[in-house]
Amino acid sequence: MRLKDISIRFDYYLFFAMVLLIAIGCLMIYSAMYGSPAKTPFYARQGFYALLGMAVIIVVMGINYQLFNQYGKGIYLFSLLLLVLTLLFGKSAHGARSWLPIGNLTFQTAEFAKLGLIIILAQHLTNYPEAVKRISGLIVPFLLTLVPVALIVLQPDPGSALVFLVIFLAMLYLAGARVIYLVSFISMGILALGIPLLLALDSQNKTFFSRIFSNFGFTLGFIIVVIAVIGLVCYILSRLKFRVGVNHFLFTSLVVSGGIMLSYPLDLFLKEYQKMRLVCFIKPSIDPLGAGYHIIQSQISIGSGGFLGKGLLTGTQGKLGFLPAKHTDFIFSLFSEEMGFLGAGLLILLFSILLLRAIRIASLARNRFGSLLAGGIVVMFFFQIIVNLGMTMGIMPITGLPLPFVSYGGSALIIYMAGAGILLNIYSRRLTYW
Repeated sequence: MRLKDISIRFDYYLFFAMVLLIAIGCLMIYSAMYGSPAKTPFYARQGFYALLGMAVIIVVMGINYQLFNQYGKGIYLFSLLLLVLTLLFGKSAHGARSWLPIGNLTFQTAEFAKLGLIIILAQHLTNYPEAVKRISGLIVPFLLTLVPVALIVLQPDPGSALVFLVIFLAMLYLAGARVIYLVSFISMGILALGIPLLLALDSQNKTFFSRIFSNFGFTLGFIIVVIAVIGLVCYILSRLKFRVGVNHFLFTSLVVSGGIMLSYPLDLFLKEYQKMRLVCFIKPSIDPLGAGYHIIQSQISIGSGGFLGKGLLTGTQGKLGFLPAKHTDFIFSLFSEEMGFLGAGLLILLFSILLLRAIRIASLARNRFGSLLAGGIVVMFFFQIIVNLGMTMGIMPITGLPLPFVSYGGSALIIYMAGAGILLNIYSRRLTYW
């Protein structure tokens, strides 16, 4: 009877999908770093982090997940403290101060902050379920997201900051926010990021577009013209008996002008190599030996694997040093080269099982907090999986986001496993009221 009770309360599919992904990750890290002079092999370190992660899962499953609701503010504030300490005392690597030294180890605090944000948003959106349906009710969730995003941008780590923004938008949607508000946020983001990208693309030609946005006075004039055009369109639509009023005009004008104005600080913040990564995402041949090198070599690795792959330890792109970051960001490229299309399909199948079970857990959660908490974790997993796979295939820009459960990295692996532990916790309590 007891075994039956355990089987009902434990999601074996999610757990074993996670374990298999971690095992594949350790195997590919072994292949990627084979022959490395490091005292402790990278795959052994990853195995140690996995054992720590298992301990975290046991601890997380042993408590009632409602305690996260009770102590959400404390967890969130602690995550902010870690981000501040990282800015002050953190270690720099690859141009970003993202790692906080703890003894002989380093911890990527942005990973913990992701869980902190998910917990505090789930708490707030549970305590104020109706507020999210009003534009004023989005101010507090926005500010809760803005603080860690700002601290991470200062590191700078725009890839991780993007994950926070996606979690924010997705959790608002799950909580019942009006779609028009979310579309507005996304539109502002597209404008804010799109203008620096277009300026980078147009930096050589110096066309009319560059002249407008290189001068602040011209930009203000352009905004006024755009607002006038929006007003004219709204007037014409109202005359044609469409339900378009002053509020629609003001709201649309605010979104457009806000996006354009935000593009200025974003253009100043983005470093040249980051802009070139975005440009090379559109056209890698612009800088094949620089910013476009990663994308080109990754695509070659994936394509050269064929259907069955070249075999473990025999991937030429990885072994000859052409493929960069082969044990972290581009581990999927190495996996595809050595295991082929068949292996890549198996890996994607495991991710699909994990995500589908996680979505089911979110839908089966006994209460709103559990559903939002699980939903936020699902979004964190899903977005990073999609971005990493897309990045290695050249259909998304390089962001530096690792592949969950597979890429090398102790901080990320332990936090992902903690997230999986929370999902298992929510599933085990779906039939109870406590």
